Amino acid sequence: MARGLFPAGQVALRVMDDDSIRRLNREFRNVDSATDVLSFPADPSDYPHRGDLALSWDAVLRQARANGNTDVQEACALLAHGMLHLAGHDHPDDAAQAEMDRLTRLMCADAGIKVENFGH
Repeated sequence: MARGLFPAGQVALRVMDDDSIRRLNREFRNVDSATDVLSFPADPSDYPHRGDLALSWDAVLRQARANGNTDVQEACALLAHGMLHLAGHDHPDDAAQAEMDRLTRLMCADAGIKVENFGH
């Protein structure tokens, strides 16, 4: 599934704390709160770079406990969710959110990681 999103290319990952991701969220989205993962698509001319992901490890730990996941399960789901955003997916409504959640679970399963609940 993930290979289908980006058959070739690279994605950069930065793991940070809630304070750092809050600053990024405020700067780039005008949202003054921490979030779990942010996606920054690359300009197509930057190929093979497909984009950047920022992941809050604080959120991974907090949400893993709340969702009954291991840290690895939660991180996999959040990274898959971020990759879907890099590939152009979004969740403006419940139907789109359900589809992104389905694709996220599928990507994790393809990596051998079972995830039911994840995120907020």
